[in-house]
Amino acid sequence: MKTNLIIHLFTGLALTVLAACGGNNPQDGPTAPQDGPAPRKILIGGDISELTYVEQNGGKYYLDGREQDCISILKKGGFNIVRLRLYNDPGNPGYSPSKRLPAGIEDEADILSLAKRAKAAGMQIELTFHYSDYWTNGGTQTKPHEWESLDFPTLRQAVYDYTYKVMKDMAAQGTSPEFVSLGNETQGGLLYPDGRHDRPAQMCELYNAGAKAVRDADPESRIIIHLDDGGNVDKYTWYFDLLKEHGVDYDVIGSSYYPFWTKKTVGEFISFARKVLDRYPGKEMMVMETGFAWNPTLPSGYPGQLKDNGPYPAMTKEGQKAFMQELIEGIRSDERILGFLYWDPIFIEVPGIGWELGGGNVVSNTTLFDFQGNALPVFEAFKQ
Repeated sequence: MKTNLIIHLFTGLALTVLAACGGNNPQDGPTAPQDGPAPRKILIGGDISELTYVEQNGGKYYLDGREQDCISILKKGGFNIVRLRLYNDPGNPGYSPSKRLPAGIEDEADILSLAKRAKAAGMQIELTFHYSDYWTNGGTQTKPHEWESLDFPTLRQAVYDYTYKVMKDMAAQGTSPEFVSLGNETQGGLLYPDGRHDRPAQMCELYNAGAKAVRDADPESRIIIHLDDGGNVDKYTWYFDLLKEHGVDYDVIGSSYYPFWTKKTVGEFISFARKVLDRYPGKEMMVMETGFAWNPTLPSGYPGQLKDNGPYPAMTKEGQKAFMQELIEGIRSDERILGFLYWDPIFIEVPGIGWELGGGNVVSNTTLFDFQGNALPVFEAFKQ
């Protein structure tokens, strides 16, 4: 009798301890198996710089059939970062190529406004300085019209002053960017001809002028140098060896990766990323641009900017989702790869607006919304 009482008391005590620790009562059945470690959280986002332009012209966004704020949909869909691209004086009718853009879009005031909306939604910010009044890439790096006649020392100071001012303006409204890109796809250099790659010392001085301004204004922001052609190991090692030789200050190697242009699978891109990062210890990588065509044509019937998806034959909504799932898993496989920024995810089909004034929308079949503004299945991949 005494022995039975002791067993009964011990069993009751054990059940009490189990309950206190979150354990199951054995009478409730077997304990469910515990999940393994949570997957590494990566940066999931995209460029929203055209959002004001779309909204001003009547563009609307829908989730589950209900109209909602675009940034809210992105947040619910898994976004935790947005990219904002900044031009010096876009939309000024007195200068070319500035006049090829609409006024009030992607200038500092517009970018500050978008930054406030993104931060209010709890997102990080990647800010790209184009150092131009218009779009820049490897073939085009047109100086802002206000800087055209400057000698090199004055140009270098202008880069510092402008970068510092914008960074301080961002901080003043509580939207300091977590990441800052000095230029966009600058594999050929920046601010031609002074900072072209065939003038490497000057190119690197301009980089360091921008970098110093970022460090002085906000030491917490991480600096990105962004090239195209993700997958091309030789291009990246040549370029970043050059930056190392000239002592350029940066934190993150930015890479554009599109299966259409690179003809590379995700596996090939990740292999490239590892080779590049192994060569530059202490650096990280960000996929600054990526995109996938979910329809073979634009509403007009013409191919869009991405005429195919390279090694991925499907040009469907499910194909887009599967590609992004594969890319996310690839990024998660190496902690040095921070995440990705989808290219122009929100530039939906809206009558009368395009990539420049008088031009058409060439990316409405690669966005994260369909032609009517409905969120696509790809968001399921982001939320996972």
